[in-house]
Amino acid sequence: MKIKEALPLLQVHGRTIFDEEKEALFCNWTMSGLTVRLRGKVLRVKLLALSDQLPGMPGMPTPPADWPCVGTVVNNELVYRHECREAEQWLTVWESEEAQTIEIELRKLSENARGKLGIAEIETDGELLQAERKNRKVMEVIGDSITCGFGNEAENNGMVFRTSEENGFLSYAALAARELDYELNMICESGISAAKPEHPMFPMHAMEDIYEYTDELYDHKRGAEPAKWDFEKKHNDIVVVNLGTNDSNPIRFYRDFGEIETMENWFHVRYKEFIRQLRRANGPDTWILCGLGSMDYYLYYHIRDIVAELKEETGDQRLECFEFIPINVMFEGYGAMGHPSVKTDLRMGRELVNYIRKFVKES
Repeated sequence: MKIKEALPLLQVHGRTIFDEEKEALFCNWTMSGLTVRLRGKVLRVKLLALSDQLPGMPGMPTPPADWPCVGTVVNNELVYRHECREAEQWLTVWESEEAQTIEIELRKLSENARGKLGIAEIETDGELLQAERKNRKVMEVIGDSITCGFGNEAENNGMVFRTSEENGFLSYAALAARELDYELNMICESGISAAKPEHPMFPMHAMEDIYEYTDELYDHKRGAEPAKWDFEKKHNDIVVVNLGTNDSNPIRFYRDFGEIETMENWFHVRYKEFIRQLRRANGPDTWILCGLGSMDYYLYYHIRDIVAELKEETGDQRLECFEFIPINVMFEGYGAMGHPSVKTDLRMGRELVNYIRKFVKES
């Protein structure tokens, strides 16, 4: 069955785009996807995969192309995963010896900037049923590589990134959402900053430029005008921001130390405007929690002061600030390139749950 015909029976997760030309639902953001309910023994899907070729760092070779990874989740357990290295393929994502009535989630495990994933067709040997429309609160987590789960399954602080070692299902955001029983949206990209730096080290995305769009990365890749996201229709109850780690690099490594204070002030102004942007987009009832960690804390005191200033200036009582505990190398180790491991993600997930329970008052 074509995915467009099946959509009324499915539950869609995250910010997705239906590409009319390719006749596929593109689930590109981490942990975006869909839930299928069926009566049968087999679930197969036709997937479209687009690789991404990221530019190399100055003085470094261009990295190899990245391909998207997909996973099958049943009863909150990841039961199958696959790296999609073909442009088009049929994949058996679930099967059983006996017919069952079951709900199956198909989730993108890798991040948006490192491979796009389209779902074109879906089939079963039995019958597709109406997926349960769960009326859960929605948590959106905005971040960089730390939020994506960059290399969280890599061993020994590996210096090579592979999407097959990036597991969004075990990211701190996904772990927290499952613990709290929240619907989850993840808007995250490795290397992204909250605001465009005054003096960029190299070309990089800024969340302030792409947040209001459904999927600016995919629209840019296919040469389409970016489509705005409907925040009223898809209301967020909580927005968690974990940005600022990459904003610090252009400041700390700038060649003129006399400009550092000016660059910090630039970040202060731009981050503050970004939080205003989040408030305008999400409305007055959404909780906005501004966090930082667990790799770098250079700009945390600016973030803390920005939140305090906004609360005083606007009277916003649904705006809070917190910091994650740093990576504990002795007990948690590292993932790829000094990033959090799955052990760190697990601990950060518990921290986020505690912060949400502390700050967010049930209505």
